Amino acid sequence: MMDTAPRSWFKHSSDSLSEPDIKRVKQKFGKLQGYAMYYISVELMIKHGGYIKECDLDLFCEDYGLEANELSEFFRFCLDSGVFTLSENGYTCELADFTINKRNYIKTIASEAGKKSAEARQADSGPEPKKPKQPNPAPEIIEHWNANAKSLRCKKLTSDIEKAVAKRCKEYTIDEIKQGIENYHAIVNDPDCFFSYKWNLAEFLSRANGFPVFAGDRDEIIGKYRKSVGKNANPEQPKTRKELLEAYK
Repeated sequence: MMDTAPRSWFKHSSDSLSEPDIKRVKQKFGKLQGYAMYYISVELMIKHGGYIKECDLDLFCEDYGLEANELSEFFRFCLDSGVFTLSENGYTCELADFTINKRNYIKTIASEAGKKSAEARQADSGPEPKKPKQPNPAPEIIEHWNANAKSLRCKKLTSDIEKAVAKRCKEYTIDEIKQGIENYHAIVNDPDCFFSYKWNLAEFLSRANGFPVFAGDRDEIIGKYRKSVGKNANPEQPKTRKELLEAYK
């Protein structure tokens, strides 16, 4: 089966046999073995980020086909002759360092190109408009409720109130809800009105016979609940408190 794994390449001069560093290694360790040991070292350096740690040399004996003392001798020679250098990161050489830096440069260029391409695509399509965050209307509704209520004032924001406000805001504006609250309290607090059934804010907003009954024109709504007698009696006016409780419970 053919190996299809991606390959990682580095610069290898066609005239590397005559390069001074390789010549020195070949003279010391033999033409073939010295050449192989040098390029095995370069490959391992590149594979491990540009360095071979001094403390890890014995881990690579199998790659070289050498004993630990033989491999140590090779690296000491390369270090003493300037073929390799040793830093706090480990052994490296000019070829390994060049290859790593070139790859990092290519990655940086590719990343910047990708970023510019994404920015260009975004500019063509225009910036995506950000949806403004809508403020929670519940605190404003609570404040208005408390400003009109003589009893059953709202002490804190609860989940029931938030749900009730959100529900009504789908059908009515904030001003319409406020007007309904004013109408309700004007009627409840007026001794000349026959309606006196009291709800808390959550109940008032959530009940079908609560807020919707009091939403609308103030004079028209209050007029429906004025006490009247004789020919002017309001046909919707409950005759007794029991009837009132039954109508609005």
